[in-house]
Amino acid sequence: KEMQPIAPFAFLRAGDLKVHTPAKQFGGPKSSYGAILSLHAIGDSVFVLHSDFTLCSYKLNATRNNALPVQIKADKCRMLENCSVLTRIVDNDKGSNEQRSHLMFDNDSFALTMGSNYRAADHGAESSLLLLSCDAFENVVKIHSIETLQLQRSVSGGHRGRINCIQVSEDGALMVTGGVDATCRIWVIEHDALATAITDGYVSSLGLDDDDITCAHVLFGHVSPITCVAICSKLDVVVSGSKDGSICIHNIRSGKFVRSLHVDAVTKEVKDSCARNNGITPQKLVVHMDGSFVAYFSDGTLMVITINGQCTSVTNVGEKINAMMICHESEALITGGELGSVRVWTLHDLKVQCTLNIKKYGPITTLALTSDPNFLCVGSS
Repeated sequence: KEMQPIAPFAFLRAGDLKVHTPAKQFGGPKSSYGAILSLHAIGDSVFVLHSDFTLCSYKLNATRNNALPVQIKADKCRMLENCSVLTRIVDNDKGSNEQRSHLMFDNDSFALTMGSNYRAADHGAESSLLLLSCDAFENVVKIHSIETLQLQRSVSGGHRGRINCIQVSEDGALMVTGGVDATCRIWVIEHDALATAITDGYVSSLGLDDDDITCAHVLFGHVSPITCVAICSKLDVVVSGSKDGSICIHNIRSGKFVRSLHVDAVTKEVKDSCARNNGITPQKLVVHMDGSFVAYFSDGTLMVITINGQCTSVTNVGEKINAMMICHESEALITGGELGSVRVWTLHDLKVQCTLNIKKYGPITTLALTSDPNFLCVGSS
């Protein structure tokens, strides 16, 4: 009989996760690149973006050493074009903590996607990989080529003010952004047929089309700045959260509003309709293929909610979570935060399955999962 693939993180116990920190890497306490903002794993490559907007790449190579199942080799290290001015502004800011918080970036500010050539070639040339980032000062999404790191274009999609967060669908063809203008935008990435099929007449009348990145829908329903977004093209849904505690669900292809809900700050119950000064701000969202999504809130609450608005499990994490992802093969939720530990949760009941303590490297900032074989890459401050 054929051997069935083992689902990663499916049956973990304390001590099962082993840590390897490559001795030769571009970052670290002695480097000037700063904290890791974002990690992206595609094929045999891992791309690491540091806080000074230096993009480093690593190659994963198989090894026969049983103690180390993969060799991580440092590849390239270059700075993104048109980001040096932004870096100096962040470094030189001497304002209050509240002012500086508006200049901070996290892993929700960046996304890596495949261009149409990459998708057609089934993991083809690096030249078609695109790095998408939210520019907090020019209020646009910037698109850089991974091969050259040159800025290809900047698009706003009609957002008024800062774009706070960005997420790309699992197939890399769709993107959703959320801004301080209380709206979300759905974009089509280098796919003319899909863009023609789903772009609505309202957006077409605004003249927002770009050669490669097309704004297809403007999503309404929030009344306060968007704090987080999640997208799942297989379920045809976008889930978005805003500062006042409201969570809105929209269809991707039609752009239609489905429902809104919020978690009551007192009772911790999920209630229909937008929050009215009694909701908890959602800070992280991730959608599962079974028709539910996981929401992390500003008070430390972690909750699994169905698309229909029913809470199936809830807990309190006891720390600020900076990164959250779902491993769909094993029904596991993986989180990392300020305490410097990676926790693997069972998704159906939010029980901690395994904890990996790496606090000597500081708070965890981002997570990425490689494929074939499965390795969890952890970025730290």
